[in-house]
Amino acid sequence: MTYLTSSIDSRTALKSDVYYQKDYNTTYTAIHYVNISTPNTQAILQAVGADYISIRLPMSTSSYYLEASVGVRDFNRNGTTEWQFFDVDTSQWIGQSGFMNTVTSFGTSARQGRRVARALVLSSEAAVSVKTVRVRVQTAPPNYSFQQDSSGMSSVSYGGAASLRIIEIPN
Repeated sequence: MTYLTSSIDSRTALKSDVYYQKDYNTTYTAIHYVNISTPNTQAILQAVGADYISIRLPMSTSSYYLEASVGVRDFNRNGTTEWQFFDVDTSQWIGQSGFMNTVTSFGTSARQGRRVARALVLSSEAAVSVKTVRVRVQTAPPNYSFQQDSSGMSSVSYGGAASLRIIEIPN
């Protein structure tokens, strides 16, 4: 048996934010997240493009663990979708990509692949005080969209609910 000879008297004060798809009954052409509640972390969601969303991460006092999933639909079920975090400052892909096979996916029961992209962004490795990171699509089939609506939930080739999780780890 292993035990500690002294008590543990300090804890890391983690902060987290969870974002989700804005409205399941409205069509969006981009990755689109909103916060469930008042933001707890210093991270700020910014620009939304056709296949990405930008996140600003203040690096002077914290590191961040990021996870993202996308709600992708492929009307012809003829390809795969892959997304990953992209460091805008260094122009490099970071972390592990998320992947979904939309060929065999029909509803959430048959989807295949890594359902989240994830990255650990360490303040000790940051060359800038504020880092910009994007959740960005790397590959997608020709007839895909990031639409999520009520029909996508029940009857269209559907890849899961889009969500973004940010965990702030103080230095």
